[in-house]
Amino acid sequence: MKREVVGAQGEITIFRVSAMPEGLTPYTEKDKRGRAIISHSESGHHHVLDGDVAVLERPDSPPGMRILYALLDQPTALIQDAADAHGQHNLDAGVYEFRIAREYDPFSEQVRQVAD
Repeated sequence: MKREVVGAQGEITIFRVSAMPEGLTPYTEKDKRGRAIISHSESGHHHVLDGDVAVLERPDSPPGMRILYALLDQPTALIQDAADAHGQHNLDAGVYEFRIAREYDPFSEQVRQVAD
């Protein structure tokens, strides 16, 4: 699969990909407005796709990491719903992969999702 980096927002790296991989499962986390939550922040705000978009998850993601995919039929923005947000990424129609970063804490020997 061909992958091109589009940008990053907080702990999320955005890739435009040539196709959806097989074996994905529905991802259903949504905010109060019905937008797909791509990632949560420690402050309680979310990174969301600002539109009615179906999101799928790769069930075999590495521990502590989440890999999501979305097929955008029309241009859609990835935004953070905070007053002092990271800004937004305007995404053209196409297939996108969202990788939520992970970090390793050698003191607790745990892998966990990065939080901003």
